[in-house]
Amino acid sequence: MPVTSTQRILVAQQFVRFGFGEHIEAGAPFYSADFLTQELTTTEVQAVLSVVERFNAFSGGAVAGAIERFRGRVRSWRFGRAGAPVLVVTLPYWTHQVEEEPLGAPTGTLITDQDHLALVEELRQLFVKDLDVLKFEPYPGVAHSWAAWWR
Repeated sequence: MPVTSTQRILVAQQFVRFGFGEHIEAGAPFYSADFLTQELTTTEVQAVLSVVERFNAFSGGAVAGAIERFRGRVRSWRFGRAGAPVLVVTLPYWTHQVEEEPLGAPTGTLITDQDHLALVEELRQLFVKDLDVLKFEPYPGVAHSWAAWWR
């Protein structure tokens, strides 16, 4: 589980600046249409999201503010591009697997399927209804992960 680090924030912000290139800085000499950060905490991803002010329907500041309510309830976030912006959230299986829990933390309790589904539905409502994503669905190849894809 990631733990917030100022150094990680600075590096991740620069990584996203490179990836979004021309959408952040006119005439940028480099970009990548397909990339993801490594796992980030809510604090880290909020700082990274705000680097991309606007990309079609995506507003980095709005997304950063909206995900605050999931702080301490998710395992991690990853942000990048799959053509357009994509935000991946990974959910914990156990309560000790939430973000900011240091390795070696005492074993928590198993999160029930019902609680997991309720959290997924809360995420879906936020992304689809409030943040205008194109789709919100399981992220391929990563267990317990869901992705919001913008236009």
